[in-house]
Amino acid sequence: MSVMNAYVDDYGKITVYLSRNFFGGRTDDFYLSDEKGNSWDCIIRNVEERRDEVVYELVIPSDLEMGFRYYVRESHGKQVEVKFRYIVQKPEFDRMFTYDGSNLGAVYHLTYTTFALWAPTAVNVMVRINHERKVHVLNMRRTSQGVWRAKWSGDLKRATYVYLVDRNGEIVECTDPYGISSNANGRESAVINLASVESIKDYEVKTRVRTPADAVIYEINVRDLTSNPVDDGHVQKRGTYAAFIEKGTQLKGKSTGLDYLVSLGVTHVQLQPVLDFATVDEYHPEWGYNWGYDAQQFMTLEGSYSTSPNDPYARMMEFRKLVTTLHKNNIRVTLDLVFNHMYETHENCLEAVVPYYYFRYNQSGGLSNGSFCGNDLNSLRPMTRHLFLHAIRFLMKTYGVDGFRFDLMGIIDIHTMNLIRQETLKIKPDALVYGEGWDMPTAMNDELKAKIFNQDKMPGIGHFNDTFRDVLKGSTSDNQKSAKGYLTGNSGLIYEACGVLSGNTMGAPYFMRFDHPVKSINAIETHDNATLWDKMHACCSEEPRELRKKRQKMMIACTMFAQGVPFLHAGIEFCGTKQDNSNSYNAGDAVNGMNWERMLFNYDVVEYTRAAIRTRQFYPAFRLATGDDVKRFVKTYVLDNGVLQYDINYAEPGASGRGIRVLINPSMQSYTYYYNDAAYRIIFDENGGAHAETKNEIHIEACSVVAALLI
Repeated sequence: MSVMNAYVDDYGKITVYLSRNFFGGRTDDFYLSDEKGNSWDCIIRNVEERRDEVVYELVIPSDLEMGFRYYVRESHGKQVEVKFRYIVQKPEFDRMFTYDGSNLGAVYHLTYTTFALWAPTAVNVMVRINHERKVHVLNMRRTSQGVWRAKWSGDLKRATYVYLVDRNGEIVECTDPYGISSNANGRESAVINLASVESIKDYEVKTRVRTPADAVIYEINVRDLTSNPVDDGHVQKRGTYAAFIEKGTQLKGKSTGLDYLVSLGVTHVQLQPVLDFATVDEYHPEWGYNWGYDAQQFMTLEGSYSTSPNDPYARMMEFRKLVTTLHKNNIRVTLDLVFNHMYETHENCLEAVVPYYYFRYNQSGGLSNGSFCGNDLNSLRPMTRHLFLHAIRFLMKTYGVDGFRFDLMGIIDIHTMNLIRQETLKIKPDALVYGEGWDMPTAMNDELKAKIFNQDKMPGIGHFNDTFRDVLKGSTSDNQKSAKGYLTGNSGLIYEACGVLSGNTMGAPYFMRFDHPVKSINAIETHDNATLWDKMHACCSEEPRELRKKRQKMMIACTMFAQGVPFLHAGIEFCGTKQDNSNSYNAGDAVNGMNWERMLFNYDVVEYTRAAIRTRQFYPAFRLATGDDVKRFVKTYVLDNGVLQYDINYAEPGASGRGIRVLINPSMQSYTYYYNDAAYRIIFDENGGAHAETKNEIHIEACSVVAALLI
């Protein structure tokens, strides 16, 4: 480590660190010079004595021009190149260098390609192009707002490239932050003729989504759908985009893979991260497994899911086919985006291009770590926001995706999230935007965080409702696995259950969390934590398997019938297990992959889930969109021994019924309720079946859910 380091931390300010090993850290004077021969005396404003070093705060001219080298020399003759540090976080820097153009990255044309990189603190940038087994290096020209540009004449549609950025005293090689594809393992970004990708025909999804409450979201990992045997015969390369959409696969006469997915009746498939992540070797995905939350690139797809990872076009073509095939089968696609951190703090394209800019820092100058992954991306920075919005537009326009789920959304700021939603609605008015609104300890003021407690500042943006999850299932954390919820045996939570069935939109005496039910993403289970079945290993361990299956069904039914947006994690419909692994992010295919044998074993739960989805989609009463509608039409009552009555007194004009009554009975006793002034027809019984006859009574079995139409 150098005995002396100097950083520009503000306009008119340099911070110098001088080691105690060098003249005891003592010096009398500092001088600033540039590569043109200009020089300035520095004024020592402050000296801070530390154990191993002395820190000097210097006053310098405030109008130093970016893009040039500067040096600091101290009185003993030691000279170092100055590094641009916290100055890049200052408002004046944003005013001078924020760029709002849409042409960053490599933009392909048949006869030429342009390259543009935002790198205001760089003193020189080159682009190294690998094309037809020849390497070319172009010097880039610095233009306004710190954007470096170059143009190559000729057809580069299969070229790859990297930038060589000279900044802060070293030259670093990096991929393009705005790169849209790459070769295997992200070695180089790729020049892409988007017309080739977009030539794959897309299809209009016929099922309407008027509000997010019309959605039924199903979370699945690309690899997991086909990583385990899905067919009695041959299936193309497992765990890939191509295998995901292979039709006709069966196991012992039952559909698997895509056909199974379509048969469920869900409206949206949420794919766990498909953008490039760091920890799986794309040539050898069999060597390792990861969910993909170790983000590496923002628009480039993950290559380990491609049948040809070293071909930059293959992953793009295969993924567009995946999306368009799901569209053809009336399923929309939402992507799980990791816009909160990067896998490597220092070895990534963002830090390589503009050090200290893209990450959030705390008041002491250290990296914020609200993500618990070593760093937090700073969405408050205008060019971080620019990158996010550019990525959103690119993913929607190039692949046709229909919305986004944001991992650790509470690390992103409210304004950025609102801008993202506005951009998505411009492209697709029915797009979904939702995420994890947890209150993460990132270095940002609470009132700015896109967290669940600020939901009223984010119109139309959904949040995972952990109250829904914990009230019905019981706490999901590892140290509380034995805690019961209302549906797993704790009848004392019945009043809280009344609240979550409304999407937590009803006021006192209930817990009101959202102003509108469409903001409540109702998930009993997601990829995180133990599966519902594994949770019941702990909290219902004394119960026989068949009783736990009944509880599983109840939670699926309540997810479908509650107000809000229902969310199913792949496998919940057949009592999926991860072998009690509550954090299976790297546990491999045997733990994470779809267990099709288990699907066959618990096929009655699959059929029950299909029936619950159909029932929700047929009756608009389950899909109220506004808080006012919930307050007007929804009533809940506590009946015998923990039985809950949930009435939705809503029917569309011309409908056959006048409302819906749902009875939820987690007790061990069956009940029959008689109504002298009303007649009901069962639309969903303990097996998911509907009845033709109309009666003045509703019978509910122990540990079951019944829905009846008021005639």
